[in-house]
Amino acid sequence: MLKDINKAIGRCGAIIGLLALTACTSEKQDRNSQLATKQEKKPNIIIVMTDDQGYGDLGHNKNPIVQTPVLDQIANQSIRLTDFHVDPTCSPTRAALLSGQYSLRSGVWHTVMGRHMLPTEIKTLPESLQEVGYNTALVGKWHLGDSYPFRPQDQGFEHVLMHGGGGVGQTPDYWGNTQFNDTYFLNGEPKKYNGYATDIWFDEAIDFIDNNANKAKPFFLYLVTNAPHAPFRAPEEYIEPYRQLGLPEELALFYAMITSVDENVGRLQKAMDKNGITDDTIFIFMTDNGSVIAGKSAKLIQGETKALIEKKLGQKITTLNFDMRGAKNSAYEGGHRVPFYLSWPNGGLIEPGSVDGLSAHFDVLPTLLDLIGVSTENLDVDGISLKSALTEGKAIPDRTLTVTTQRVLNPDPNRPFAVMQGKWRYVKADGNKDVFELFNLANDPGQTNNIIDKHPEIAKQMAEQYKQWWQHNTQGGLETNRSIIGSAHENPARLTSMDWLAPNTQQVAHTVGFGNDKWSKRGWLGKEKKYPISPWKVKTAEKGLYKFRVLYHDKPANEVIPKQFAHLTINGKPYVQKVTQGATYVDFELPIDKQDVDIKAWFSNSQTSDENAKGKDKPLAAFFIYAERI
Repeated sequence: MLKDINKAIGRCGAIIGLLALTACTSEKQDRNSQLATKQEKKPNIIIVMTDDQGYGDLGHNKNPIVQTPVLDQIANQSIRLTDFHVDPTCSPTRAALLSGQYSLRSGVWHTVMGRHMLPTEIKTLPESLQEVGYNTALVGKWHLGDSYPFRPQDQGFEHVLMHGGGGVGQTPDYWGNTQFNDTYFLNGEPKKYNGYATDIWFDEAIDFIDNNANKAKPFFLYLVTNAPHAPFRAPEEYIEPYRQLGLPEELALFYAMITSVDENVGRLQKAMDKNGITDDTIFIFMTDNGSVIAGKSAKLIQGETKALIEKKLGQKITTLNFDMRGAKNSAYEGGHRVPFYLSWPNGGLIEPGSVDGLSAHFDVLPTLLDLIGVSTENLDVDGISLKSALTEGKAIPDRTLTVTTQRVLNPDPNRPFAVMQGKWRYVKADGNKDVFELFNLANDPGQTNNIIDKHPEIAKQMAEQYKQWWQHNTQGGLETNRSIIGSAHENPARLTSMDWLAPNTQQVAHTVGFGNDKWSKRGWLGKEKKYPISPWKVKTAEKGLYKFRVLYHDKPANEVIPKQFAHLTINGKPYVQKVTQGATYVDFELPIDKQDVDIKAWFSNSQTSDENAKGKDKPLAAFFIYAERI
């Protein structure tokens, strides 16, 4: 009996042991499955890009004045691409970054005049990331089109909080925005916010991280500040320390905006740490062009002012632009060489440090897709993947890169440009003069010694490369990108004077001018008479009855039209209506086929449609139109 009991106990023990082993194996499999899932999940991607902040506008880049402790630490903990280039102005850089193409080839070569709209035919970075399971968000500045189909929500971003145009207070932005307590566009709808613009962008970004961290799908967050783009405004707490240092007000405001960004990047990092995603996130910090103030800073700080500041700092001020020549909009190095820092602790990157070799904004798209294991074979890009440089320490291949600054209605090969090859720079700095320069940055980083006469063969070769580059970028044509009116995606569509196809930039009303400081006086508000009538170029989504609501100022302004007649032309055909007393808008209802449509609109005291009248009969432009298919 005892033997039978022992056998039974033995069988029981074996069963229990087997169950325990099964449970242990099952638990191990669950852990392995969770680990495999974590390993299979692609990393989150965060790109933080500031606006008009140059290479030298950071403390660790030889600038003893500006306070950027967070970004300085990020630089020290990241891989730094030390010869990284963008376009000299805003929209072109954004287009190249998101398309992987030279900005000119992508169809974006200016920041206004309808030349800043990224064509929908181009597959963008967020669209590629969406295809492999990413949630995508843009927060802050877009500047690649404010109407359908060029808005961020039309170009791969699922969640969007943005201001309009190229800066807070510009014409496509919400009327009256000053960077404090403004109304911004949340997924296309206006929403009022309390606080400073930079804080609002980072609040939204942190909320997005909190809501998307550790979910099944990775995320891509494109956090693009308007700071430190003009108007230079910041909370007093950031400005006052720079005033106390003795800085001129303009420079104090500019640096205050940067320090505010720096502090907010610190908040963002804490949110990443709190959610446990820092190690599994590709984090990039960069800027969109050279410093907007670099050309002024040396003039603003000199003589007794400089001596006083140096005494308070306890050190000499040798440079505020990293010894570079040029600033925003310049073909010299200071216009397009910018900081670029990348980190991904769990991504197998080489140790933090500097990586030399020419690299550029259009390399970001192929590099990121390569890092996360997505093929770029079928993408039409000009950039290359830098993965081997980032993960294996291999040298960036020798290459020739070119930047140009166009800022004209139609591209012109005689506009300023720089051809870059190693440390050689072949530069045409002035679009109005046929003067060409050659520099070797290896012994002349400030581009002060033009050696073109000593190396004519190098200059000739680089000039030929420029011709080939121009052909590559323009051989497909450079069409006018037209917003679509009457679409179910956006109806009505708002047309603003920033998108006039005017003869030159000075005739485009792109910044309104709100506030009570020097910046408010630089806009078109109160100077409406100086702007000639220029066209909008759009196309209709389909045939139908369209209503064009023509306004002098935008809807929230509720501004009475100060003329007696409203004029509208559709593809040259004139229409006119009497302005009723006290009216803030005039509606025109017209049947239109599905077609391209050129629109002009203005107000005058004459019933005749003379848009070019002078003197007391000079017309006033309509700065806004709401076009709706009804």
